[in-house]
Amino acid sequence: MNAATLALLIPIVAIVGGVVLSAMKIQQRKGQAQQQDAVLQALQEEVSALKARVQVLEALATDSGESLKRKINDL
Repeated sequence: MNAATLALLIPIVAIVGGVVLSAMKIQQRKGQAQQQDAVLQALQEEVSALKARVQVLEALATDSGESLKRKINDL
C-alpha cells in the first residue's frame, strides 16, 4: 500500500466507524425507550388499582355506620 491509498482509506474507515457507532447508539436508545414504556405501563396500572382502592376507602369512610357494617361483612 502506498501513501495515497492509506490517505484514502483512513477517512473512509473513520466515516464508516462513525456510522456504525451512531447506529449502535440508536439501537441502545430504542431499547431504553422500550424499557421505559414497560415501566410506564406498569406504573399506570398500579395507579389505576390504587385509585380504585381509594374510591372504596372513601365510600367506606363517608358512609353511615349500618351500611358500613354490611359492606365489611360482605367482604
